[in-house]
Amino acid sequence: MTNYDDFRDWRRRSSKYEREMARFTIGDPKDAMIEAEQKAWGDLGDPGLDHYYAGVYFIACGPHIKIGKTGNHPYERMEDFHTGNPYLLELLHVIAIEDEAERRGQERKLHQQFARLRVPGKREWFRADPVLTEFIASSCERQCGPSPSRW
Repeated sequence: MTNYDDFRDWRRRSSKYEREMARFTIGDPKDAMIEAEQKAWGDLGDPGLDHYYAGVYFIACGPHIKIGKTGNHPYERMEDFHTGNPYLLELLHVIAIEDEAERRGQERKLHQQFARLRVPGKREWFRADPVLTEFIASSCERQCGPSPSRW
């Protein structure tokens, strides 16, 4: 799980790394990369982000979960939902699917599967019911490894 603040921090540090690399003019490029990474990320290096790929995503927002699709990475979608939102957004899982038609089909299937949990008047938002959270946890466990302890 990655929350929106983790993403913002990662993006800020990535920008710092890119600025440091842009300053490189002479010398060994490998040394420049090591120095830029140290300045941007510290001793631990770039931690990367979980679920940084296209697919069908599950984003928790307070008592609700959004089931949507993206062809890029779901953090861009989180950025869209963050504005004016009083809740901390958390990316719970992404079912990796490269093909747009397959993503659309999987999203439609999940919307139908959890239709009884749909927030009235909201097409892609669902109540964070145990049935849905258990589905997400088991899907994540199959694709990513052991399920998060909070589930």
